[in-house]
Amino acid sequence: MPTPSDIQFFSCSDPGKVRRTNEDFLKIDSTLQIAAIADGMGGNDYGEVASQLAVDACIEYLRQADKDLLDKYPSRELGNAIKYANETIITIQRNEEKYRSMGTTLTCLWVRDDQLHYSWVGDSRIYLIRSSDKTIKQLTNDHTLDRNKIDAALAPDLYRRAPSILTQKIGSILLIKPDSDRVQIAPGDIVLACTDGLSDKVSDELMLDYAIAFTHSLNEYGEKLLDRALDCGGQDNISFILARI
Repeated sequence: MPTPSDIQFFSCSDPGKVRRTNEDFLKIDSTLQIAAIADGMGGNDYGEVASQLAVDACIEYLRQADKDLLDKYPSRELGNAIKYANETIITIQRNEEKYRSMGTTLTCLWVRDDQLHYSWVGDSRIYLIRSSDKTIKQLTNDHTLDRNKIDAALAPDLYRRAPSILTQKIGSILLIKPDSDRVQIAPGDIVLACTDGLSDKVSDELMLDYAIAFTHSLNEYGEKLLDRALDCGGQDNISFILARI
């Protein structure tokens, strides 16, 4: 199993050029090799509160999880961590009127042995970058409306906004269904978890090109990703986690 010294982390959370507040939140536990990232929504509806509460609850669940269960059923336990975060948010919403409309995406990951386990709700993505093979793969599927199922002529506005309308989020309903999966990883691989403030501005091709160009420094790679997103307008908060095996 990789030790903490085998994995290098880098993280960034920037408000961008337009937003007054940063509604993204992320956290890394390098000892347990787990991380979580969230993109709060709602503007005045406390999106920044939702994202922090969700990430904290998710990490707390994984830190306190039964080790045998986590080792035996990692994907299930990551999904349960997201469900626990959802229950935490809903409890607060029921007790505090001002928080009723807050919500957030939530994506978490765990590096274990030679595998990456991950789970998510919403559209905060995870990519696997293998610069040695010059490949990048989006591991998660956005929980957003499918344009292919919308008639652009009958509903042009809905068709236009579909990629930004979530079909699942933390704080929506009690019975959410997180997606979970795992993938084989190898030395030199880079895992990128990010909010849409990055993925909407930096193409997959550029993510890969920068990874190859800055393979000597994870920090410089992260700084380049942020600079590019800001150069492209930075209309949204920009947050991401990098983990190199």
